Amino acid sequence: MTARHVVWTDIVPQEIYPGITRQVVDGERQTLVRYVYQPGAVFPVHHHPEEQITAVLSGKIRFEVDGVPITLVAGEVAVIPPSTPHGATVLGDAPVETLNALSPRRAEHP
Repeated sequence: MTARHVVWTDIVPQEIYPGITRQVVDGERQTLVRYVYQPGAVFPVHHHPEEQITAVLSGKIRFEVDGVPITLVAGEVAVIPPSTPHGATVLGDAPVETLNALSPRRAEHP
């Protein structure tokens, strides 16, 4: 695999839930997902076999990880083990932007 240069504005955002868009970049061994959540948006509880590291770039969001609430703001990171149930809810009136690294690379993007 050779190096690639990716520009977020070149990737068309997909609305996966009301008020939540994602853009996906797949590498050979990992996946990076940029999410933008609008105020009031809810990402339902789900799980997947990949480990997930989520860095919050802006806003305030509450994750529920294996039934435990974790509130994150810009500059904070959550590490979610593989196959652990988790979901998220935006807190406040500002949009939230996150970068999510998933490893190993996602085979499919539900």
